[in-house]
Amino acid sequence: MLRNIGVSAVKILAFLFIWTLLTAGATMSIVALGGRDFYFITPYRVALEVLLTIAVLMALIVAARFIDKRALSTIGFTSKRLFDLMSGAVLGAAIFALPLAVLLGMGAARFEPDLGGFTAQALAIGLFVCFFNVVTQEVLARSYMFQELWAKYGAWVATIITTAFFLLLHAAPISQGAQGLVAGANILLASLLLSLAYVRTGSLWLPIGIHLGWNGLQGPVLNINVTGNDLAFGHWSVFSFLPENALWTGGAMGVEGGLVGLIGPVAGIALVALLFKQQPKPDFSRLASATK
Repeated sequence: MLRNIGVSAVKILAFLFIWTLLTAGATMSIVALGGRDFYFITPYRVALEVLLTIAVLMALIVAARFIDKRALSTIGFTSKRLFDLMSGAVLGAAIFALPLAVLLGMGAARFEPDLGGFTAQALAIGLFVCFFNVVTQEVLARSYMFQELWAKYGAWVATIITTAFFLLLHAAPISQGAQGLVAGANILLASLLLSLAYVRTGSLWLPIGIHLGWNGLQGPVLNINVTGNDLAFGHWSVFSFLPENALWTGGAMGVEGGLVGLIGPVAGIALVALLFKQQPKPDFSRLASATK
């Protein structure tokens, strides 16, 4: 058992090492081209998000193909499950709308649209960037690492360890006071939801879709901060939130930082368990052939 754990640890560390090298290369290239303020220059910010996704996908492919010697069809992007991306996006948006509706009912949020700064281009860019950002996060947390642990130790072990890693990825925002702690609980529940979505379908498309639906509606569409981060590329608003109710609304942290926001991932867990039939566990042991 200890030997197996050691082998798994080395393989996961190798995946993370490859990802770190590729990510560092991508970031340094963008900084060299756009300067230290590249984040505020839209073309460079968009380019970086795309490069970061390419980096983590390359790390996944290298680890699966050359370390495990398995077919690329096992890495989680089953073409027959593309429908899960769309259904997941609808589900993700719906479970975000649920706590938002509760906040409106409580009077802690108000429908006060200010669309003077709205542009279709800004919305499209925001959703484009959001998609690549979500793919990067899901591949990093729920592809090679999850697959290695799931194959050898079971879904619960994979879920617990990758959830701890997912929380670590969000360490900066969740360490910021009471809203940060609530956001940490929200992210923990969200990770359980996304892991369940992967285990149920055996495909990364459903968790990517759910993650995209939540973040996409909250950030690019409604211009609400996503765990304290501004993912919008335009200047408009649809809802206003009463500052004195920050513990419920999340304040500057976004809906994830408020107690009401916890309703979303809890509802999502129930809906995924109800709506998506358990698929057979993927076979991660299939050897890769030269044609795959």
